[in-house]
Amino acid sequence: MRYSMPNPRYRLYIPFRSYFKFFIDLILNRIQKGPDVCKLEQKLSGYVNISNVICVSQARFGIYLLIKNLIIPGQKVLMSPYTIADVVNMVVCAGGIPLFADITKQTCNISIEGIKKKIDSEKNIGAVLVTHLHGIAAPIDKIQDICREYNIPLIEDAAQAFGGTYNNHKLGTIADFGIYSFGSYKNITSWYGGAIVSNNHEIIKNIRDELEQYEFQKTTWLLKKVISTLLINIATTPIVFKLFTFWIFRFGFLKNIRFINKKVEIELNLKKLEIIPPHYLAKITPFQARMALSQLAQINNHTLIRRTFAKQYFEGLTGFKQLTIPKVEENNGDIYTYLPIQYKDRHTLLQWMMYHCRDIGAQHLKNCADLPDFEDYYQDCPIARSVAEEVILLPTYPRYQSSEVQKNIDTIKYFFKTNK
Repeated sequence: MRYSMPNPRYRLYIPFRSYFKFFIDLILNRIQKGPDVCKLEQKLSGYVNISNVICVSQARFGIYLLIKNLIIPGQKVLMSPYTIADVVNMVVCAGGIPLFADITKQTCNISIEGIKKKIDSEKNIGAVLVTHLHGIAAPIDKIQDICREYNIPLIEDAAQAFGGTYNNHKLGTIADFGIYSFGSYKNITSWYGGAIVSNNHEIIKNIRDELEQYEFQKTTWLLKKVISTLLINIATTPIVFKLFTFWIFRFGFLKNIRFINKKVEIELNLKKLEIIPPHYLAKITPFQARMALSQLAQINNHTLIRRTFAKQYFEGLTGFKQLTIPKVEENNGDIYTYLPIQYKDRHTLLQWMMYHCRDIGAQHLKNCADLPDFEDYYQDCPIARSVAEEVILLPTYPRYQSSEVQKNIDTIKYFFKTNK
């Protein structure tokens, strides 16, 4: 099989001109100046067709604010265990008790059956948190019906699903409350940032009043993130990646060099927090809002490209019983931040792909129900446990190429042909 240099497994949405604008505004002391946060909230309100939008410094901070305003301290928050540890921490810091329900293997999202079982068997549930993981929609309308029957508020975590739809409604707007993320790796980015959306005026007012107590995100903290992502952007520029970066990470992976491998992992901190970090308690800056505003017009077109790539993967890999693949239907509303597939011997397949010069990677989310720091909240979630060991993320970002998708498909097919 002929080798060819791959495109990187991900590219940040941050164009190089945004760095130039940041440093100009930094020099002119404009990072925290301007009416752009209000402008972004108004634009988002029109885009998602929701009356109330509040921009926040991070999506996870938005989760914290919502839970804090929805539950009585000591109440349980029903959620998926297959998530970043810091989302669990936001529940704990807000006074809640994480209650884990297992997931659906094919989609990696929390299962309806798991939600029903926990609501029927557990007492004192103050809220339900549902995530549309990898930009693939959970059956949020059915979950909303269950929550309304029991009068439990539902939070829709669409951090990875901005621009997606479900039954012609924007993801994030179907539940009582929605969360979006504008983090560095998201399809709309302001380095860090996010938004809360809802038609519940009272809760939104309470959150807005609390946010007024805080200062804008510190420029020094933001500067560190800007420099970090600039280095990533340079390293994943195609010519740099193909001539230099890829070979370093290929060598690190094939030789199992931890120092190199951890550079491509995110959310490495799995420690339990009981007090929210002080730098979370901040407002998004006007500069970050300006950056997000400049990207809104591209969302729908980028989503179409992602769906096209996901469909190409689905059609190319369907039929391999060894793989678990989410169903990709014509004209669905999922945005596919990646196309997640699952294989029991993940490491062997990843080694094969890397050896054959294909840059794909493992999903580094954990089954938080099994983490030592969260042992007080342990629940037996066998599907989440297996999924956490099996998920492989196939690239779908708009600057990827159909030819690269096909090379990934062909290399995976070659793996199964050779390893019968």
